[in-house]
Amino acid sequence: MEQKHPGYMDAIVQTLLNAQERTTLRDGDTLTIPVVVHVVYNSQAENLSDQLIADQMEVLNQDFLRTNPDASNTRNVFLDVAGTANIQFRLADTDPNGQPTSGITRTETNVSSFIDFDITLYLQAIAECGVDIFDPESIEENIDCINELLNIDLDQMKSSDTGGIDPWNVDRYLNIWVCNMSIDLGGMQSPFILGYAYPPMEAPNWPEDELPENLDAVDGVVLHYEAVGPNNPNVGQLAGTNDAGRTATHEVGHYLGLRHIWGDGDCTADDFIDDTPLAGSNSQSTDANSVPNCQDLHIKDSCANDNLPDMIENYMDYSIESCQNAFTEGQVDLMRAMLLGPRATLLESNVFTNTPDLNSLSINLYPTQTSGIINMSSIPEADWSYEVLGINGVIYTQSTHTYDNIIDIGSLNAGIYLIQLIEGERLSAIRIFKH
Repeated sequence: MEQKHPGYMDAIVQTLLNAQERTTLRDGDTLTIPVVVHVVYNSQAENLSDQLIADQMEVLNQDFLRTNPDASNTRNVFLDVAGTANIQFRLADTDPNGQPTSGITRTETNVSSFIDFDITLYLQAIAECGVDIFDPESIEENIDCINELLNIDLDQMKSSDTGGIDPWNVDRYLNIWVCNMSIDLGGMQSPFILGYAYPPMEAPNWPEDELPENLDAVDGVVLHYEAVGPNNPNVGQLAGTNDAGRTATHEVGHYLGLRHIWGDGDCTADDFIDDTPLAGSNSQSTDANSVPNCQDLHIKDSCANDNLPDMIENYMDYSIESCQNAFTEGQVDLMRAMLLGPRATLLESNVFTNTPDLNSLSINLYPTQTSGIINMSSIPEADWSYEVLGINGVIYTQSTHTYDNIIDIGSLNAGIYLIQLIEGERLSAIRIFKH
């Protein structure tokens, strides 16, 4: 983008600095982002299931609400700055034409991979850029160098003219494209890039003459299908490193304005977040034959003068996904500033039709934090029923009244759920934290 639009990086930096100066409520209302997931597939393996997408949505919600089960793994030295974004994601139930939708589109394509270039030119490019071809994160880190030499168009999955699907209104939906971004290396498919996203670019300070002309056609997040998770049956060579669903968390962080925690440079570079420690490099695994554990990475301190270790648990690092578990409060403030500012149209889009009307019913539920059993009291005599929904809108269980006055969610994963009670035409909903 800098090559196509000189001044692009300076404008991003200024936008981030402006966002830092805005006052936002760190612990304010939970903000809901409507999502549409576009699955663009050439083989059935790439046609990911609704359940896998629901699981990925659950990871996003846990990470941005800091209800992720591994939040307790944040080291003591960083606990004071670990932040809760109070941002949640929900699959849209209304499409741009006002019709009901699952929030998932599926497009079969004749494009085997959306990374298409001459292998000889690629080998020349990676040699010149110093890239490890078997390390997807090394490729991602050097994507600008490679793209300059190969002139790759990374946005072809975003248009029906090039084998993909056009976005839904980018002002109303977070568009997430899932597709194949592998290359063929001697008959072996290898992920070229795991994901990418455009940061907010509608801030008031943005120079109009430097905006990408087709921003409304390319804004959103792209994920390589093997990196969508967790529990992806196609995880392949990403097993053990990028198999926890945190690629989506990382890329949505970019979508909401965050930069890499190491500032894409050495110890003199910055990510413009005050409470993230300096880092002289990313924390990706460099040994293809041995994956380090989190304890091994905890000793990493690439900028000794700041008196802090590298924050390998930060979602905006390239560390092993199972070691990632936190945003900082500064990152949270910036993301909320972006969502309440240049991306505020997402919050005003009104693309949900089944949002519960929180009328008061006579039924009481307790406790709101549980390992499985929710008690019920003051049950009405009239006909009623309940549904247990994930934050992503997926209904996990439902029933017409219960005679033992309990709802058992012990079989569900830890996370946030909505218990929706239905009595006649009245609705009530209560948020439940399952641990």
